[in-house]
Amino acid sequence: MTVLSLSPLFSRGVARRILKLALSATGCVLLLIMGANAWVVSATRELIVDDMGRLGVHDVGVVLGTSPFTRYGNRNLLFTHRMMAAAELYAAGHVRHLLLSGANPDRTYNEPRKMYQALRRLGVPDDALTFDFAGFRTLDSVVRAQRVFGLDRFVIISQRYHDYRALFIARYNGAEAVAYIRPQEDRRQPLRAETREYLARFKAVIDLFLLSKGPRFLGPQRRIVIEPETTYGFFVRDRPIAPVYVVPRRAPSVPVAPRPPLAYPDQTRRNAMESRTTNHR
Repeated sequence: MTVLSLSPLFSRGVARRILKLALSATGCVLLLIMGANAWVVSATRELIVDDMGRLGVHDVGVVLGTSPFTRYGNRNLLFTHRMMAAAELYAAGHVRHLLLSGANPDRTYNEPRKMYQALRRLGVPDDALTFDFAGFRTLDSVVRAQRVFGLDRFVIISQRYHDYRALFIARYNGAEAVAYIRPQEDRRQPLRAETREYLARFKAVIDLFLLSKGPRFLGPQRRIVIEPETTYGFFVRDRPIAPVYVVPRRAPSVPVAPRPPLAYPDQTRRNAMESRTTNHR
């Protein structure tokens, strides 16, 4: 019989109690994680839309950063969908400016710059893009959009599984935020991303309600000022303003005045008859 087997610290009863405590603690942690996830998702589910018609018009869309390539060197579809969604929103006039928020820890990795290059290729003009190089985490990107760039109302552009957490953080900080995803996007996300997001939502609840964490860097304010956009002489601000005629969201290169409606249906015929009468005289 060994000395270890005689020690009360290594008896079967003590080992059983330790195992029970470990299992109980693990179960409690899992319940907390599941509860936090259910809370975050249920609180923000209705704020995510995939129909532009329900989105309205916003001044700024916040594009959350990710790498254009996966860890294996393949094209990252998450990045592609975010860039397509941002470009489509801008082209349709639902956002007038895009804030590109992502990590830039060193010269070899620059998420905002990659997003800028992709959006320029998709036709978004340079003066409609603003960089935020300090978006190291989702919390940093969302809070900096409010405190540094002065945004109280904006559209978050990312994937559905990510939007829940971003919206939760934004609403906690008092922002009037909604999220947009492309309807073509496959809702089945990579298992690794989904698993990571479960833990990230739990951490977000801890950061907000227990630790009161803020962004890693704030710095001076750089407010995004959007000038009223003139379209056929009408200003487009929070909502599209139009007369009786259908006004496109983007004005053509050559302004065209809308033709007034006819006074009555046979106006053209009456004008032609009067012209012929005058000629006969």
